[in-house]
Amino acid sequence: MEITNDLKLPKTLINLYHKQRREYAETVGEANASATQLIAPPRIGLLRKKHYSELKQDVSERLWAILGTVIHRVMVDGADEEHIAEENLFIEIDGWLVKGGVDVQRQGNRVKIIDYKFTKSFKYQKNDFSDWEEQLNIYAYMVRKAKGYEVDELEVVMFVRDFSPGQVKNKGYPPASVVPVPITLWPVEKQEAFIRERITIHKDARRAAEWGEPLPKCSDLERWKRESDYAVMKPGGKRATKVCANQVAAEECRKKMKKPDDYEIVHREDDPTRCLGDYCGVAGFCEQWAEDHQNPKNAK
Repeated sequence: MEITNDLKLPKTLINLYHKQRREYAETVGEANASATQLIAPPRIGLLRKKHYSELKQDVSERLWAILGTVIHRVMVDGADEEHIAEENLFIEIDGWLVKGGVDVQRQGNRVKIIDYKFTKSFKYQKNDFSDWEEQLNIYAYMVRKAKGYEVDELEVVMFVRDFSPGQVKNKGYPPASVVPVPITLWPVEKQEAFIRERITIHKDARRAAEWGEPLPKCSDLERWKRESDYAVMKPGGKRATKVCANQVAAEECRKKMKKPDDYEIVHREDDPTRCLGDYCGVAGFCEQWAEDHQNPKNAK
């Protein structure tokens, strides 16, 4: 991958990026996958590997990832006798060696895993922490298997990148620039079943790549595509009068209007935001995204 510096940022940032990449590669070692790789769509990882030499990214686009790693190092300095910071754990399951880099473990009568994330306020407002839930439950399982400790609590500490004090009064907005978020802890059986399922998915995808077969497609959820809906609205209008989950419900809503004939039903499909904004970094090499463009209803 070529790292550019179009904004002429200090060379130290580029040096730090490359150093972090080397250190990450060293910590993964002989592992087949890390916890974060397991929860990610296999298509993205395999396309990145295949086209790595063709990828290009500006260091300004990696800034928050770089700072995210830096804050982890700060946590090491802040750890005391009750906390273990930046511990890499490894477990073997279904023939795969899985690596997990746990930010902080608080140990005592109760074991708590704490993870630090740089993210935007929208994440908090959306109240969807399913990806964090998956990642931290993998860590909890690894702590149990690798160290013999039962984990009692999971938490993410959010560093809100775009925090604005003036918006705190708005419903659902983060109350501060740093916010602890409790994460649901799964039963051990669910943790293990999830890890085995993800390993199977990635094994099958890698086998497909080796044999030249089509890669598994990303799901709507993985593409950050919301469910479609049916809007009851006036022709040419910009705002829906009613929004329904299906066409039958929309028809019922329209019939209840004082003048049903003044309204129409519009089927609205959300764009796959991850693909549209190339947040995966490989949209230009993805046939799934290319097929979307070839479909007239999805063409922009």
